[in-house]
Amino acid sequence: IQRRTSGTLTETITRGSIVNSVYGIGTVMANKSYQLKVGVVSTIEELYVREGDTVKKGAKLAKIDSIIYRAPFQGTVTNLPYKIKENVFSNVPILTIVNLADRYLIISLEQQGALRVKQGQTVKMSFDTIREQNYDGVVQSVYSHEGNFLARIDLSNLPLRILPGMTADVAIAIETREHVILVPVAALERGGTVWRKRGRGIPSQVQIKTGIVDQAMAEVVSGDLSVGDRLLIRKNSAP
Repeated sequence: IQRRTSGTLTETITRGSIVNSVYGIGTVMANKSYQLKVGVVSTIEELYVREGDTVKKGAKLAKIDSIIYRAPFQGTVTNLPYKIKENVFSNVPILTIVNLADRYLIISLEQQGALRVKQGQTVKMSFDTIREQNYDGVVQSVYSHEGNFLARIDLSNLPLRILPGMTADVAIAIETREHVILVPVAALERGGTVWRKRGRGIPSQVQIKTGIVDQAMAEVVSGDLSVGDRLLIRKNSAP
């Protein structure tokens, strides 16, 4: 029989802040993207750029049927499938330029989450392989498209290595509560109980009610817990 005192003691309980969030997966998008197309079947006479080139506004891109086409804005050539002397057809993209520095993020939401998200809420996001760094954003709008519920996130201070098409884990802050008693989620057991150790006494079972719960901590709304108590995370126990 497992003893009630077996397990690992947490650090002492403190007060702090906790955020109620809506979570989702977002995709980085580019605000400025340009595709060079022609209206009739034409022949490429010259190409002045290659895929991966960064071009300034007004830089020469291609000469097609004696017409020189120039970049409408500064960006990077992300697609150029044709070669000199090849024919191109009407309305088929000849090359694509994207401004990789001017980006936003689109996040897909469940209906329940979309009902809670609104303009101006703050956002935290992280990307695979660089989990140690979080980036900030702000909800710019919430809308639906073909049965999907989407939020557009304006970005700030996103490094240039984050490219359009990359995905991020996103948390949209719905509500923040300050100076509340927090306990580790790992200490919660079935029925909303925890094992409290107060002073030098042995752990005793305490019934609590929780409020906001994030991925690591839970807000204590009621229950006989105080700052300075410790909790026992019992072996093989589950919330």
